[in-house]
Amino acid sequence: MIAARCACRILLSLAVVATPLFAVPVDIHVLGSNGEPLGGALVIIQYLQNGKEREISRVLTNAQGQVALKDLQPGLYRAIATDPYRSWRTQVRELLVEDKPATIKLELAHESTDDPDVAAVGRLTVHVLDASGEPAQGARVLLRDAEAHPRSESWGTTDASGTVNLEVTQNSSLLVILYDGRLYSFPANSYDTERTLRLR
Repeated sequence: MIAARCACRILLSLAVVATPLFAVPVDIHVLGSNGEPLGGALVIIQYLQNGKEREISRVLTNAQGQVALKDLQPGLYRAIATDPYRSWRTQVRELLVEDKPATIKLELAHESTDDPDVAAVGRLTVHVLDASGEPAQGARVLLRDAEAHPRSESWGTTDASGTVNLEVTQNSSLLVILYDGRLYSFPANSYDTERTLRLR
């Protein structure tokens, strides 16, 4: 009897340990540029950690263009919505999941037929300032193209002066910054060599 009770307690303890501390629901809504929901579009969710991506979900939207994710853990993710068979352009968005439900909308434009050129064309020095204008040390910074092609991504972490150097490609178009538990995004281009960004 005592052994059975001990075994039961151990199983309950393991169940508690295995249960996530947070299970955050996130709803993804995929629309066409005409505002209509896109059913049957593919949504890929990646977990971003230390400059690397790990795919955790791949699912098609329902007839209302929705995907319901029930159990994401707090952290930095990327949502990729694509529908190449109907000539919609892939849309990519980074999202910071916190301990509260979230709704994300992704709008797909019509796809062009040109292949992307992701050749490196230079370097970009980014100076990141916090809301008070002080250097934002330890900020994670990503420079990428609109569709997050793997070879277009350049990651870095700001130093004590709030500065980071990133590789620029011909199609660089977005800077994403994670700092002090908040996510920021800024438009970018392929010809700037230095930027100062203030996080407000």
